[in-house]
Amino acid sequence: MTDSANAALNWRWRRRLPVIRQTEAAECGVACLAMVASWHGYRVDLPTLRARFGVTQRGMTFARLVDCAALLDLATRPLRLEMGDLIQLATPCVLYWDLNHFVVLKKVRGQRVEIHDPARGCVTLSLAEVSKHFTGIALELTPTHTFVAQDQRRRIRLRELTGRTQGLKAALVRIFVFALVLEALALLAPFLNQIVIDEVLVAQDQDLLVLILIGMALLTATQTLIGLVREWATLSMAVNFNMQWTANVLHHLWRLPLAWFEKRHIGEISARFDAVDTLQHTLTTSSMQALLDVLLALGTLVMMLLYSPKLAAIALLAAALYALLRAACFGPLRRAADACWMAGTQESSHFLESLRGMLSLRVNAATPRRETAWRNLNVARRNAQLHQSKLEMAYHVVNTLLASAVAAATTWWGVQAVLGNAFSVGMLVAYMSFQGRFTASINSLIDKIAEFKMLAVYNERLADIVLTPVSALEHSSVPPIAAEVQTEAIVVEVTAVRFRYGPGEPDILRNVDLQLRAGEIVALVGSSGGGKTTLLKLILGVYQPDQGGIRVLGHDIRQAGFASVRTQIGTVLQDDALFSGSILDNITLFAPDHDVARAQQCATRARLHAEVSAMPMGYQTAVTEYGGSLSGGQKQRLLLARALYKRPRLLLLDEATSHLDTANERQINQMLRDLGVAILLIAHRPETIASADRVLQLEHGRLV
Repeated sequence: MTDSANAALNWRWRRRLPVIRQTEAAECGVACLAMVASWHGYRVDLPTLRARFGVTQRGMTFARLVDCAALLDLATRPLRLEMGDLIQLATPCVLYWDLNHFVVLKKVRGQRVEIHDPARGCVTLSLAEVSKHFTGIALELTPTHTFVAQDQRRRIRLRELTGRTQGLKAALVRIFVFALVLEALALLAPFLNQIVIDEVLVAQDQDLLVLILIGMALLTATQTLIGLVREWATLSMAVNFNMQWTANVLHHLWRLPLAWFEKRHIGEISARFDAVDTLQHTLTTSSMQALLDVLLALGTLVMMLLYSPKLAAIALLAAALYALLRAACFGPLRRAADACWMAGTQESSHFLESLRGMLSLRVNAATPRRETAWRNLNVARRNAQLHQSKLEMAYHVVNTLLASAVAAATTWWGVQAVLGNAFSVGMLVAYMSFQGRFTASINSLIDKIAEFKMLAVYNERLADIVLTPVSALEHSSVPPIAAEVQTEAIVVEVTAVRFRYGPGEPDILRNVDLQLRAGEIVALVGSSGGGKTTLLKLILGVYQPDQGGIRVLGHDIRQAGFASVRTQIGTVLQDDALFSGSILDNITLFAPDHDVARAQQCATRARLHAEVSAMPMGYQTAVTEYGGSLSGGQKQRLLLARALYKRPRLLLLDEATSHLDTANERQINQMLRDLGVAILLIAHRPETIASADRVLQLEHGRLV
């Protein structure tokens, strides 16, 4: 047997098919390949395959899926089959689903089919339900002779998730010391109870009782004081650590490539960002409590062994049974929690999208359909929560029965020890107190271990943000524009640029050459979908060309820190956004040192000043993120005023006057000519096209 074939063998009794959920909206194909490859022994995660295969927001074709499988040394066998032939397939295999999705078929058992869906997780469907989605196309995958079992999953380190934080270690040490003192004081209480029962009651010693009560009062006061100090220290640490961590994640998130946001739903991004809170609580409060549980469990176990090894053995057996119960329930509970999270993000994304598109829903009379879709998502989330609650209820019932059985056994053996004069009544009470603390601590420790294992889910969610490399253009700054650059005749130079959205995708731009000189206005025309907007985004450095080069204001767009050059570029894009605030805020983009006079001058140039001045609140008029109080033309002119406020040396305008009347359009075109800056504009209206010095036509990715 060859070494590679031997390496591909899996000697475990049972291979497990993992559930790998897609992170991006259109990477179900890659997720399916990751699941099947992992089942065969090549353990790999989504970020690794995503970087290797270049997944785009348009998804993956069946042919591309076959090509990617070959790169993983998996032999492919595409099949067209009927529903009755599903049981004949070599599983796990990939099924083509709903004409736009891929899932993994795990097994067929009678009338039930188990599916690993990258979007939904592990689901079991009837054959009738499968027939509604299955398109009749499947892909069997088997290892080739060159297939090598290996583990290429990236290990997620805590420091990578948290970034730089200050003061955490010192705070944890202080809290640990306070908690340790509290636990030590708590161990004194059983001894005091034993003395009261065995000494005070038997001898009827009133003086000793008073002394013990004073000691108990002092003990309680000390515990209360130290407990308050510990709680305050814990609260302070949690707030400071969470604030630093959240700021680090947000700083990284703001600098991710734009394509990262385009491939994800807004609800999922928000939920991944919120994972910081869960991780912070577990890594600070829970980890500290787990360490204390270890110490308290060991301390109480020693005391229990000193009292009675036989009774201590019962407590240890109970702890072992509880650990087995927790382990048996961990997998189902984790899958249920993951399903709840996914259902919640889908509902949240749908809700936010509906709010953003409320006008479209109203004018198209589509609100009933959208509401029905939301109700279905809401029911799916409730069902996921009910399933999780049922599992938790079953777990708690079994745990309660186990605890009752242990309590009965301990009471029986303890009473027998008292009747046999091996224990005094006070010793039994003290022992029961120690065992109660031991059971609480060991059970809490086991729960914390399960909680730490559950963190893997949150780690993966947050890692999708913090482990994604930031755009090099956003990472650092470049030196200020030099004087000789400011006088260059060529402001934008595009040389033999070729661009496509990913491997296997058609070219959007092919061998494009363009020069824009200082003070020149160039109009870019052509049919929709020809690549005009994409070219503007390439010039802005939002996308990077696959071939060729682009220089803007004397700087290569691939240059690290190119983002600082954008301060010299004014833009009006089709998908530009307004933000909640005033009109002045939106013109200045919330600059803390904004110049009101300059903002008004820019609004005047954009033919907006008179209309804003006529509003009751003027430039303080509130604007929502959807710009509901403004007309389409007013929004465009506000965005143009924002672009002019930057005092740009280059203007990039994508149909910036498409919503304006002819008179306003003519005056704005004249204003742009009077500015004397280089302008590259996309236009379809004759008035704007006629105002340009040159007109370039872009068709099917080529300048003609």
